[in-house]
Amino acid sequence: MNTTLHTPLSDAYINGINHHDFYLWDAWSYQEAEELHLYCLAVSRYDENDRLLDPKDRNNVPFHVQHFVSTDTGESWTDAGCLQKPRPEINDFDSKSIWSSSITLLDDGRKLIAFTGLKAASEPQLFLQSMGVAISHDGYEIDPESVQLISSPVDDWQMIIDKGYFIGSKNNLGHMDGEEGGPILAWRDPYILIHEDEIHMFWCAKSSSHTPALGHAILVENSKGFQLSKLYQPTVMPDSDAFTQLELPKVIYDDVHNKFYLIIATCNRMYEGQADSEVDKQIRLYQSESLDGPWRYHFDKGSSLDLGANNMFALTVLNADYETGQLLCIAPYTEAAEKPLTLSKSFIINLNRK
Repeated sequence: MNTTLHTPLSDAYINGINHHDFYLWDAWSYQEAEELHLYCLAVSRYDENDRLLDPKDRNNVPFHVQHFVSTDTGESWTDAGCLQKPRPEINDFDSKSIWSSSITLLDDGRKLIAFTGLKAASEPQLFLQSMGVAISHDGYEIDPESVQLISSPVDDWQMIIDKGYFIGSKNNLGHMDGEEGGPILAWRDPYILIHEDEIHMFWCAKSSSHTPALGHAILVENSKGFQLSKLYQPTVMPDSDAFTQLELPKVIYDDVHNKFYLIIATCNRMYEGQADSEVDKQIRLYQSESLDGPWRYHFDKGSSLDLGANNMFALTVLNADYETGQLLCIAPYTEAAEKPLTLSKSFIINLNRK
């Protein structure tokens, strides 16, 4: 398998990112000065025998986080190498794989990374997810001493259940066949928003085996690092009956109109192993005047951004102009696209359309 993760390419990617070596999906980003930093999940296109890896088999190999940089507002991207990979040498919550993350600028210039870790385990508990944080000082490398576990379904099982979230029984957490006939455990995709000096973390969760929900908590930093200080009850979207999985939440603040926008990726997978051709994938947009919700449709017609027909999923907002109501975005293409598991060129979402 191609394991050269840290060598950046000198050539720039234009009109999207169709990577030479990696399949790419699930995007997140931040901006600092004139530089856009884009991150996504990645695996090698080739297995250990140099045979092309079927994208459907990517869960069988560890994921890492690939980093790209743009200095021309997303018109072109340079490969900046691997930001993060699993730690198999340490029998910890991220020893098997890294799943989706976020990265946020702190006031002192540090970058706070929140991420999903999968612990190495044998069948059938292959998808035991926990959420952690880490610090990067430059956006290119993680300080290995800063990695911390924030929330584990194993350690925090009772607290999670008491707050109204749904996770399976302790001896069934992360089961490859899903929870009570539904999709797999959902305790992943943490996204950080700092608002009025509070660190809010949102993530993908459930309120029942087939009902997706938005997780929400407050983090604090103290002498021991970052810790969860308050866990809110799960928030269910107004159209949650249209999908079974809420993924990659991103919450942004419009300081012109004093409101928040929530962007999520959704699908209506009923059970693990269901054919992808039967699953509808969408990107949805909501708004609220409060981070506690309730969240309502941003558009009169509903929440969908109508990007599913383009086989887009799990976008990130690269830049926002709230005066004009324009979000500059980039999104991965799904396995159903002409160029599967690549990234689109940047595009505009108009918040003012009906």
